[in-house]
Amino acid sequence: MKSHVRLLDILDKAENGPIMAEKDFDKLISTTVRELIKKYELKYDRKDAIVTDDQVADAFFQAGLELAERVGVYCVSTQRRMIFSREEILEALRWAPAELEIGRGLDRVVVRSRRPEDPLVPINVGGPFGTPLSEELYSQIMESYIQEPVFDSVVGGNFHTIHGREPKTHSPWEVLLAWREVELTKAAAHRAGRPGISVGVVENAVTEIGELSGTSFGGFGPTDWHHVCFTSELKTNYSLLIKVAHLVKTECIIHDFCNPILGGHAGGPEGIALVAIAGVILMAVVNMSTTHSICPTHPFYNCDTAPEIIWAISAAQQALNRNTHLLTTVMTSPVSGPGTESLLYECATMATTATVSGTARIDGVRSAVGVVVDHVSGLEARFNAEVAHAAAGLSREQANEMIKEFQKHYVPLLDKKPVGKSFVEVYDLKTLKPLPEWQKIYDKVKEDVIRLGLPMK
Repeated sequence: MKSHVRLLDILDKAENGPIMAEKDFDKLISTTVRELIKKYELKYDRKDAIVTDDQVADAFFQAGLELAERVGVYCVSTQRRMIFSREEILEALRWAPAELEIGRGLDRVVVRSRRPEDPLVPINVGGPFGTPLSEELYSQIMESYIQEPVFDSVVGGNFHTIHGREPKTHSPWEVLLAWREVELTKAAAHRAGRPGISVGVVENAVTEIGELSGTSFGGFGPTDWHHVCFTSELKTNYSLLIKVAHLVKTECIIHDFCNPILGGHAGGPEGIALVAIAGVILMAVVNMSTTHSICPTHPFYNCDTAPEIIWAISAAQQALNRNTHLLTTVMTSPVSGPGTESLLYECATMATTATVSGTARIDGVRSAVGVVVDHVSGLEARFNAEVAHAAAGLSREQANEMIKEFQKHYVPLLDKKPVGKSFVEVYDLKTLKPLPEWQKIYDKVKEDVIRLGLPMK
């Protein structure tokens, strides 16, 4: 890819940029964010669920671009700031791809850039997204997603054990974790009749060891999504940059993500929107990535479906999708778990928000915020994707009113954390179909959101 010629320059900046203490970099982010919020007159409007004004979105983009230029990225390993000029940033955005081909054979899919209110349906990626899974159930859980035709790609979970042992990162066990993910995910794809489906990987690579091992010698390939992130806020390190260098040299697709924390160095909703925009811009520069995800995190609920975060995501997505051709993505990370109505309403909120805000790809669902073993299933992810299909082409004003109604069904429950039931309690392990009780809840909520105006089929 054209952007990959920057690799040496990126590594030089990580080693030769100005030295700075990490706490001073954090302070720089906080002070600059506050200054830019005031300069661009950015304000969270509680009466609206999402941003509906183009001028607001464009102001957020200009502020986020300025934040990226003024702050840069902090390399923790070298304690240096990686600083980029406005020209360097815009050049990287210019050459970033506006479309991408993933998967093989009949499972080949083309991902395309979208705009707010775009009638083009975003692609949909299903999976447990890092949720801890029992080793003996891993392949069946993955098959519950892969078997759904609505998914264009899938992302796996993390092993709760590896060959019956406790996983240990940055050790030989991480190599075994990566290869167990390869083996069981590919087995699930073959059983579901979709051997060419693209997979988000290496989900069990906490460090560079898992990525380098799993992306080699018959493991995951170039048409899969390979993950590299920024740590909060706007930071990288040599472990992450090793992944970047490896993936560039092996010509793999690079998917990045950053998760600004509400109330942290970024501050409130306006601040996390700004840091998310700057993060995506800077990940496109530093990670030379192809697709770019944001998943702001609530400090108490650990989800991204709280109202102030939904609004911030809409601001960031619309800013990026109106002013660049980047392939942006959003992940649904709800508090609720399988077997609950509230989970589906959280999905409806996020999938509608992301779709009308112009995201190119929607991910989900990391049910029960991905911390309860086996509390995931393919059904809520199917619902998430179906909502995205239905919301394509809606106006932001239409979506705004629907989302307000969706939120009434789960916001009062956020602090109660209704984690629901485990996979074995909501799916038949022989047929891999939802059990009647879970199917009934899905049918009920689907009827309700249709009644509220969402044109689901």
